[in-house]
Amino acid sequence: MRKFTKALTLATATMLLVSSVTGCSTGNKSQAAAGGNTSSSGVEVNLTGYPIVEEPIQLTAFAYGEPGNGDWDDYPVFAELAEKTNVQVDFETVSGDGATEKLNLVLASNKLPDIFFSGLSSTMINKYAGMGLFLPLNDLIDQYAPNIKAVLEERPDIKNAITMPDGNIYSIPAVNANAGIPTTQLCINKTWLDKLGLEVPTTTDEFYEVLKAFKTQDPNGNGKADEIPMTYEPVPPYDVWNGDTGFSGAFGIVTLTGSMMLSEDEQDLIYTPVQEGYKDYIKWTSKLYTEGLLDPELFTQDHNQYMAKRSSDYVGAYLTNGPLEGTDIEWIAIEPLKGPNGDQLWSQFDYGIDKNRAIISATCQYPEVAMRYIDSFFEKENSLKLKYGKRLQEREGGKWEIIELEPGVSSECPGPYAPTMETKDMEMNDLVQTESSIRANERLEMYKPFLAPAIPNMNLTPEESKELSALQTDLQDYVNQNKAKWTTGQQNVDTDWDNYVATLNKMGLERYMEIYNQAYDRFLGN
Repeated sequence: MRKFTKALTLATATMLLVSSVTGCSTGNKSQAAAGGNTSSSGVEVNLTGYPIVEEPIQLTAFAYGEPGNGDWDDYPVFAELAEKTNVQVDFETVSGDGATEKLNLVLASNKLPDIFFSGLSSTMINKYAGMGLFLPLNDLIDQYAPNIKAVLEERPDIKNAITMPDGNIYSIPAVNANAGIPTTQLCINKTWLDKLGLEVPTTTDEFYEVLKAFKTQDPNGNGKADEIPMTYEPVPPYDVWNGDTGFSGAFGIVTLTGSMMLSEDEQDLIYTPVQEGYKDYIKWTSKLYTEGLLDPELFTQDHNQYMAKRSSDYVGAYLTNGPLEGTDIEWIAIEPLKGPNGDQLWSQFDYGIDKNRAIISATCQYPEVAMRYIDSFFEKENSLKLKYGKRLQEREGGKWEIIELEPGVSSECPGPYAPTMETKDMEMNDLVQTESSIRANERLEMYKPFLAPAIPNMNLTPEESKELSALQTDLQDYVNQNKAKWTTGQQNVDTDWDNYVATLNKMGLERYMEIYNQAYDRFLGN
């Protein structure tokens, strides 16, 4: 794959940003008056239909992917799009541990791709847009993105969610059928439960006893004490999808966006890692770990290792967004556990609008072409292929079926990392309801009564983003370090707690929460 070669300095980026915005706005007005389609770069861009351009054009992109799913360059959907659009995109795919570091290196370098697919938080977008690295997309959407424009007109909530406080849109989202979903589910090895004559656990105490049985009674039957009773990914970035953001709900707290949750009356945001429930949760997981009931590599395994473990026959329970199917082991998702004080919560993510899935850089030579290319992702068939890849099979009557692939077979698509459009109407009318999809919906319904309110999509001002960027990194690093030390028994949470809270306050926790609550007040209209 080709690396990015477009040079960028801050001064150059700022000049490009100003000229691009001015040129695009002026160009759009003149084109609309004349009915033409010549872009600011002089290339003829077809405003509807295919191809997008008559002569082939090459773009570059930085793209996130799922470990083991291969490179975006090799996905069949992009070969189809290249043939239809006359736009060939050269992707640099990053995944797993180190992906964020690579993203930061690209952003800090003097070489930018034309498009970024996924990987950037709203805070990062504010920061780098303020430096002139990203194009505002408002005029480009209006002129060159008919599908996205229609979505924003029909769904003002989406437009509000992706519009930054300066009035500009810098990124295109994925729109999903499910507005709120549990970020993870507690999955347990039903084959092992049945073999040992155990009931499905419903409380933290019962779960503890099940894990002890998994450890001591050789449920995989190989005569060795090699079982891992439970594994998960406890720290960012994978804690959202494979970690304990909801597992801690048995102690009355959940952790998600910025390590926060909503207060009981939903009027304020609170910082989870300083709540008493968090301390109780850490004490419980420390007990599990020191007794050998949690993966000894909990804090040292990388994402690829975790994914390999959960598809093996050595694991009794794990956390992820849905249990494995089509294996020799029967995996089931179970209800959130009830804690010692009767708490039974789980975290959810406002997944209906999955922001920041595509960004156009200020050095893009053909921004209008890039916008039309991204807009093509919002056509029904393209969206489904981008989201499901080889799992999507065409059936009679213009419908598609999402099938389960054999273990180890890659779906060959970007999935959640690309901007796509899937609505409830599409889910019900364009997709065949399979046993697998019915089970998935049943699991979502099972978790609904226990979901803590999701933290809404809040956009921060550039000033807030700048201040929060350093605060959040320092606070989260300190929280993660202590979580690992306490869980693994290297230090004692009871002994350290007061100093830990005091240190977080010295690091700026009060200001951190003040900024977020100001943003939340704006969201509420207070």
